[in-house]
Amino acid sequence: MTLLADFKARFPEFDETIANTYIPILEDVYPCYWGGSYDSTCGQEIVLNLLAHLVLQENQSATDTAPLRSSDSKSIGSVSVSYSNPTTTMTERNAWFRSTCYGVRYLLLTLRNQGGYFV
Repeated sequence: MTLLADFKARFPEFDETIANTYIPILEDVYPCYWGGSYDSTCGQEIVLNLLAHLVLQENQSATDTAPLRSSDSKSIGSVSVSYSNPTTTMTERNAWFRSTCYGVRYLLLTLRNQGGYFV
């Protein structure tokens, strides 16, 4: 089976048009998020959940025109807004993945692949 066919079989809740639109695009992009192999059963589950998360994010981004920057401070009198530095911490990365059930599954599945922590 192809990645698109695997995705449709694993996640029938996704509209076929959305899957047909985004999966071919994200098929080349997912290694940027997950460097592991798709060949094993665990690798397939990880990649498919990652793709489901990315599809939801892409579909939301296509309809959402709000800026993706977080603000450090805001003022109402004389209207003032300060934006934070565009660095991403591990906490922000995890929060982004926790924004969908598929991202949460991705984090749980990849948790055991993280290696040791240095003290």
